[in-house]
Amino acid sequence: MPKTKQNSFSAFFENIRVSQPEKNINIKILIAVATIVILSLLLPSYKNIDTNIEVGTIWSSEDLIAPFTFPIYKDEADLETEIKEVQNNIVPVFLEVFSYNGRQKDTIDTYFKKLENLLSQLAKQDKSAKKLEVYRNLKDELKIGLTEEQWSYLTKFYKGEIKDESGYKYGDYSRLIIKELNEAGKIPIINYDKSKIISKKIAIKKADDKMQRIENVDRYNTLDESKAKFNAGISQGIKDNNLIIIAGIISNVFIKETLFYDKELTDLEIQNRVDQIPKSIGIVKENERIISKHDPITKLTKLKLDSFKKIRLERLGVQDYFAQALGKILTVIILMVVFGFYMFYLRRDIFERNSRLVLISSLMILVSFFAFMSLNLKVNAPIELLIFIPVASILMTIIFDSRLSFFVVVIISFLIAAIRGGDYTIAFISFCGSVLAIFSVRDIKNRSQIFRSFFFIIAGYAIAILAIGLDRSESLSKIAVNLSYAAVNSIMSPVIAYGLLIFYEKAFKITTDLTLVELADFNQPLLRELSAKAPGTFHHSVVMGNLAEEAAASIGANRVLARVGSYYHDIGKSVKPDFFVENQMEKINKHENLNPTLSAKIIIAHVKEGIELAKRYKLPQEIIDFIPMHHGSTLVSFFYNKAKNIADENKEDVLDYIYRYPGPKPQNRETAIVMLADTVEASTKAIEDPTPKKLEDKIDEIIKKRFIEGELDDCDLTLKDLTQIKKSFLKILIGIYHQRIKYPEEKPEDE
Repeated sequence: MPKTKQNSFSAFFENIRVSQPEKNINIKILIAVATIVILSLLLPSYKNIDTNIEVGTIWSSEDLIAPFTFPIYKDEADLETEIKEVQNNIVPVFLEVFSYNGRQKDTIDTYFKKLENLLSQLAKQDKSAKKLEVYRNLKDELKIGLTEEQWSYLTKFYKGEIKDESGYKYGDYSRLIIKELNEAGKIPIINYDKSKIISKKIAIKKADDKMQRIENVDRYNTLDESKAKFNAGISQGIKDNNLIIIAGIISNVFIKETLFYDKELTDLEIQNRVDQIPKSIGIVKENERIISKHDPITKLTKLKLDSFKKIRLERLGVQDYFAQALGKILTVIILMVVFGFYMFYLRRDIFERNSRLVLISSLMILVSFFAFMSLNLKVNAPIELLIFIPVASILMTIIFDSRLSFFVVVIISFLIAAIRGGDYTIAFISFCGSVLAIFSVRDIKNRSQIFRSFFFIIAGYAIAILAIGLDRSESLSKIAVNLSYAAVNSIMSPVIAYGLLIFYEKAFKITTDLTLVELADFNQPLLRELSAKAPGTFHHSVVMGNLAEEAAASIGANRVLARVGSYYHDIGKSVKPDFFVENQMEKINKHENLNPTLSAKIIIAHVKEGIELAKRYKLPQEIIDFIPMHHGSTLVSFFYNKAKNIADENKEDVLDYIYRYPGPKPQNRETAIVMLADTVEASTKAIEDPTPKKLEDKIDEIIKKRFIEGELDDCDLTLKDLTQIKKSFLKILIGIYHQRIKYPEEKPEDE
């Protein structure tokens, strides 16, 4: 790699390492590039780039004229059915290894003469050693797998020492076996399960003959059938079970399979038959009109369009392939650029936080992956209805808000349409269900309410599916199947969203409104501790919460965050509650005997102690920010002025930074509102005989003071916002002090 390029890459990653990762522009570029690359890879290959055409829809494009002659290929399902019919009706081929003929009887007779000779010799031998010697000499020639006990038993039967209930003697026994063996030899035996031969026919071929003969499979036996018939014939004459078993063992020498299944020849026959099946049902000639604009797509038209697509793709070259790949990338880039402009100009607060961009990107990729799987899984079902776009809409609404969620759903709908080769039908259906899901969780108060979105999702899907189905005159059965899959999506989406919400909250350290509502519960350990140790501060925080919530709502800020931030802004006072005036129940001020500097340090320390408490109890960072920001860099004026009074002539030696809070100043509208609410609530308590005019003047004074001091410089509050905040504060305070406020009495008209 050239040195200049290497240095530029090194500088790129070094910039990422040393800068703030949350706002680093290079990380934003990496996120954008990674998202575009992954989504581009999920788009269909050039073979699937065209829209899936459905019978019953209307051709909305211009007239399509064939640029070349091509065959009309049969529908793949119909062709597969024909192939299966051929496979089912094919006649399997069997090789005839040997056959029973007239010499079979002579062979059996000769065999039994040898057997009788062997038994005769065994019967004459008295010593077991000599018997074994005779046995060893003749057993291999007879090939009978009898045990010594069975030989002994058969020998005794031969000698007449054992009687059968039927009265059969050995001669009758051997003649019966010979008879049944001859009967068994009349029917050839195949080595195949006849129930698997659907055609009920078999082709028989001799090893030295090229010709085949077709026979009915029922004319042949399997080995088990022949054995069963032989045993049944023996059992009709002989009753002794041992003799029946011995007869069965003897029959193994003669009852054997004679026809063997030849898979190679059968497969070749199947392939020949399949090759003979016509793959097309006609041709479309060059310059022939395939379909006209606004014509309905019939089954034949669809076959023509699919055939044209197949031939055209086969003719694609390398140049066309790269052109289509570039088109895919440009499609994703356009969508991402549109989304980027929206985020940069309208949602700058989210755009500047890289972790939030990663979260949104991951949701887009997740849903796009579902679309990718629905396209590539070869399932005869509408699994495209299981693309869980409602999961993204639910999560985006809860984590951010409904406006951003709506825009993201629009982008995702276009993405899945592109991934599915231009299938805007499923994009429309999913969009309808997802938008209703947004409204179902827009004002969610607890996690269990996520599951109520089921009713909204199924309603959106059902309406869209019915609209599409009726427009295309689809059958009721198809509409019902689509609705059933939509119902599965509606059930699964809230479940998946519920699980992913917990993951995203932990992985990205996100504080959702659900988390805030849970933290607003007064049974939370920190709030219980604050209520017990510093009841005055707790009451002050609750009143502040009302002020901040109303003010936030009036300017479109996060009202829940403002209220919960108010509850926790002064938790540090629970460490040393007696040093704060609102908690001094006995009217004893501990600061009277302290140096102003020490008093100021104790007061200022409650910020640091509050942050430590919040981290110990694992409060979200969004709540922790309220603890230092609600004071900003303001001056602890009471002790600062007291120190200056004590200093008298050396007032210049009193350094104001010692008496200032460390900051930072409020960074967002919610923390700024809480700063104003804190001062307003505390100051208005000291007003004697409060009237609306006195309250309004005091609120004006506090807001102007904070504005002039520059404490509101780092947040994005406008003068219009400050006016609305003042009105909200005044409305709440009048409601609080209405019993104490004295309105001027009206004078009689004559006066």
